[in-house]
Amino acid sequence: MEKWSRRVLVIRKPTEREVEEFAKKLIGVLEKSKADKMKLRLLAAEVLRLVKPALSYRDLYELTGLPESVLCRYVKGSIIPSFEHSTRILARISLSLDLGHLLRELVEHEKSPIIDLLRVLKDPYIARLLSIMIFLELADKKITKIIATAEAVLPIATMLSVEFSAPIVLVKRNKSYPGIQYYSINVMRGPRDVEALYLDRDLVTRKDNVLVLSDVVYTGKTLEAVLHMLMKAKSTIIDVFVIMGLGSIWMDRLKPYNVKVLSIVPFEI
Repeated sequence: MEKWSRRVLVIRKPTEREVEEFAKKLIGVLEKSKADKMKLRLLAAEVLRLVKPALSYRDLYELTGLPESVLCRYVKGSIIPSFEHSTRILARISLSLDLGHLLRELVEHEKSPIIDLLRVLKDPYIARLLSIMIFLELADKKITKIIATAEAVLPIATMLSVEFSAPIVLVKRNKSYPGIQYYSINVMRGPRDVEALYLDRDLVTRKDNVLVLSDVVYTGKTLEAVLHMLMKAKSTIIDVFVIMGLGSIWMDRLKPYNVKVLSIVPFEI
């Protein structure tokens, strides 16, 4: 938490219409039972605690419009936000945080010759914040499976798996087991560099609504191959999230799939 507290969160000011529409979506999904309402209230308190190390109470007041004294009690856990306050807290924070800036700063802080998401997201508080932001955007969607294209996204996938009550399916690379049927595809990375991808046929079906999580895209070839395997399985692809996009080479290839990239990092060949 100490390193996270030194991060600078960049925020934008959403319009009232954006906030109202987002809050309305959350209310429509999570007002059906007392358990769902309590889940939303606890989630709002958790988000406030996650962002507080990087924001002052004055910042939170300007962000949410709630008195600093009330926000302090929410953060400390003395009380939890009402359902009405919770929807507005989550809507405003979700629409305001610049996750792209945060992720780029984390990459720069690592000062590593490679971008390894496991290193970038080693702080569980940041991984949790990202998982909540993705969950809030997809709260009105029915997700039955979460497809993780790499081990690096498993921490975020695990947290989302709990929120959606959806199992995780990991795409295997260059490794398959005898006796198991797979969807498979080869990805050409170079003249002599071929990567084999495998997706267990028993774990994805035409009845599934899938969320695809990818770590880093550069050419987009691997993610495109995973999406082709899901099409073979006739699963419904609800959404595709990529944590980081390097450069712009991948954009044309993945344009037909409406991929959401949380952060784009400039990259030179």
